[in-house]
Amino acid sequence: MFRKLPALLMALTLFGFGAQSANAGPKNNKDRVLTVMTRNMDAGSDFWYVLTANPNDPFSILVAITQTFQEIHASNIPARADGISAEIEATDPDLVGLQEVTTLSAGPDAAHMSLVDDALQSLRAALAQRGLHYDAIVIQKNADITLPAFDQAFNLITVGLTDFDVVLARSDLPVSEFKLENIQKGYFTHILQLGVAGVDIPFTRGWIALDAKLRGKQYRFVTTHLETFADAIQAQQAEELLAGPLASDLPVILAGDLNSDADAPNSSRGPAFGILVSAGFLDVWSNLHPGDPGFTWPLFPEDVPAAPPAVPQRIDLVLTRGDRMSARSEGRTGTAPMSGLWSSDHTGVVAAFTLLPKP
Repeated sequence: MFRKLPALLMALTLFGFGAQSANAGPKNNKDRVLTVMTRNMDAGSDFWYVLTANPNDPFSILVAITQTFQEIHASNIPARADGISAEIEATDPDLVGLQEVTTLSAGPDAAHMSLVDDALQSLRAALAQRGLHYDAIVIQKNADITLPAFDQAFNLITVGLTDFDVVLARSDLPVSEFKLENIQKGYFTHILQLGVAGVDIPFTRGWIALDAKLRGKQYRFVTTHLETFADAIQAQQAEELLAGPLASDLPVILAGDLNSDADAPNSSRGPAFGILVSAGFLDVWSNLHPGDPGFTWPLFPEDVPAAPPAVPQRIDLVLTRGDRMSARSEGRTGTAPMSGLWSSDHTGVVAAFTLLPKP
């Protein structure tokens, strides 16, 4: 698909790419260049209202749930999804791993709820509006939470939030050039039990994996969103990845929101990065941008004024293992608002690789 050059250059400037973008020059399939993106779409809340509500005060809890629901809806999911579609247009990835793909619903009770917001539906519409060809190859439903809340008249209602991970793949290439197979998804055994009003609600998380061929060269792509509120659980999830979808003889690309700071790795900022590097994974950013912290989160504070400011971290990562791929470039997207609106509190990360023949 041909792009208008001025619009592309403007977009690359807006999204924070320097002279070397994640698409280093036009893609030529004979070069076997693979481009991947990881993108946290941002639910629209860090859930601070709920996490800090008085567990012994039912009214306080209901207010906190209501504030969180309203905050997510007010974040303007459709417009933010359009911003992410613009990033995809500018960088042209073959595969996109999405995290915090959210739906909101509400109704008088759990049996009569209607959809309020749908991030994936909004993104699909925005991609189609731009004439981009991507299919949602895998949709992984994670946490699915239904809770009581207040409406604007302080009547009791029921609200729901569902969290998904999704893999998008280009659908405009012939199978002879780009073929997906062995598509898998799974849930972590170790997950956080999120306490709300004295009730433990399971916050389910999982992973998506697929094997692909780009002009006959095989690789595995894995995406995930690891736990952020419990380091011990995050470590267990990283070990589950290593024993599961990352256990492959193929070259492996892991692209996701790992909630583990690769700029200043230590156990207090998430142990997953250290575990994965110890298992032989290479951090693409630090190899291509030595000395550049490359922070990906947070771009702005959420839950204002409830939440304290967060320490900038690089938690949206592209890691690789295997000697049959060479990293060409890696850049960040969404580093500035579009039309006055941040697409997410995370940046996107886009990396391009040359796939190499077997030695």
